[in-house]
Amino acid sequence: MVRVGTPSAVARPAWHDRSAVSRADAYDGLAVTPHTATERIAYTCPAGKKAMLELVQVRCRRNAVATTLGIVKAYCMFTPSGGSIKEILSAYLNDNTVNARDAQAQGTTLVLCTGDIISLRTYDLSTGGTCDYFLTYKLTEFDA
Repeated sequence: MVRVGTPSAVARPAWHDRSAVSRADAYDGLAVTPHTATERIAYTCPAGKKAMLELVQVRCRRNAVATTLGIVKAYCMFTPSGGSIKEILSAYLNDNTVNARDAQAQGTTLVLCTGDIISLRTYDLSTGGTCDYFLTYKLTEFDA
């Protein structure tokens, strides 16, 4: 019997057929007082996995006037495994008007490999006043 090809020649399943699992997280901070850079949510791609980051969104809104105005920021940082941290998305305010706001979203695919980290953070360098923040991400994790 002549055999053409071997079982090892079979194509590898597509990423969505390799134990794909949806992951999402969100932070919704209301009337948050001024603070230094604070990590609100994070995701680290586990060993033996990859992930496709499908959505990341950051939003900030002035809730109450500050005594002394400072920059308000909601942002997303990306750290590749063994690499340097980089900012990939940010929304910021330099406005002391109640209801001033900024929001940014990225809806493209970013592939995360084992050890890569996505970190969503906020800060408010004002004195007094409060701000609202919304940070979220959605990704699909699968076998590497």
